[in-house]
Amino acid sequence: MKRRKLRLKLPFLKTARRKGPKRRIRKEIIYAFLAVVAIFLVILIPRTITNNKLKDLGYSKKAVAAIRAQKLVKPILDNGYYSAYLEKAILDQSVNLDYLPLYTVVDKERGLNDSDFLLYNRLTDKGYTQQQLLNLYKNLRYFELTPLLVFDYQYDETPYIEDCKKHPDNSQSTFQLDQNYLTAYENTIAVPNPESVDILVNKTYHLDASYTPPEVVDLSRRYASEGRQLAKVASDALINFIQAGEKVGVTFYATSGYRSYANQEELYKRYSTSLGQNTTDTLSAKPGFSEHQTGYAVDIAASHEDDIPEYKDTLAYQWTSTNCSDYGWILRYPQGKEAITGYAFESWHYRYLGTDLAKAVVASKLTYDEFWNLYLKPWDKEENKPKEAVLNNASYQTLFLQ
Repeated sequence: MKRRKLRLKLPFLKTARRKGPKRRIRKEIIYAFLAVVAIFLVILIPRTITNNKLKDLGYSKKAVAAIRAQKLVKPILDNGYYSAYLEKAILDQSVNLDYLPLYTVVDKERGLNDSDFLLYNRLTDKGYTQQQLLNLYKNLRYFELTPLLVFDYQYDETPYIEDCKKHPDNSQSTFQLDQNYLTAYENTIAVPNPESVDILVNKTYHLDASYTPPEVVDLSRRYASEGRQLAKVASDALINFIQAGEKVGVTFYATSGYRSYANQEELYKRYSTSLGQNTTDTLSAKPGFSEHQTGYAVDIAASHEDDIPEYKDTLAYQWTSTNCSDYGWILRYPQGKEAITGYAFESWHYRYLGTDLAKAVVASKLTYDEFWNLYLKPWDKEENKPKEAVLNNASYQTLFLQ
């Protein structure tokens, strides 16, 4: 028998096969990969840090995303802005970037709108600083801020804030203060638009001694006491006003109309002699500061209610005070607003403005002093004007006549 050779299959004794060339990753690919990683880290790490900072201020994850989308990261982090109301405004995309600090001092219940922004700019134009305005908006309601347009500039706003807080029952209809914030007949200003029907004359804005209204006409004895006059446009409106009252059984007539500078001077001296200057200043204007010189103001009385001594208690007053704006008139010195107008309540004193403007003033619940300073006054500095969107959205035509 042939012997078989025993062959052991030992793998490590196999003849090594010839290897091909090694595959190497190109350097360009490695560099590109590292660059991507680097860019990712450069973006991710700061983004994570920024998100954490925003969350530390109090913002939710959803709000953080909205802040990024609206490009608000820098102003918010630079100033540390946060409030529940600001977060809400960011989430519903209603925040106005020009007034970002304001959102941090008011709550959701108070809120902000374009009227607040217009008022903010008006107060800025009057001289109030951002720090003062933030303090005022933080502590006061809208109707407590608008009188500041009429009052003297308050170098320290804190006493005014405290005075307002002493009167928590104040409202749009009634506004009282313990202190006086208007120095009458000081820092006076010549009326900027004497040719306009919307002219403002008060204890700050005055007319020249030479001023006379356009087209002064005599009032018929059917509608006024003898010798009374008004500017023609106001005379026509008064006749319509009186005739409308007659149709519903209400009769009244004009007891006073246009007064010249000289007439007002004589009247003021007479009152001062009998009542003293302080009392007179609550009842009558100094010459040049009287609405009667405009030719657009009238005093009225009830015709057939002689047994009632005060016009405010007559049926005529109930009708005229309720319906005056339909004929272009406003009750110029309303009850409860003496602190703003500087005059005691005059139930008989009406001012012609034209139907649209009169209706807007009544709807605003502002005194005409506030209304004019807010909506009609020329800007002292053009750079203080808000953007067109605010001007349009907060115009009296948009708010009260649409």
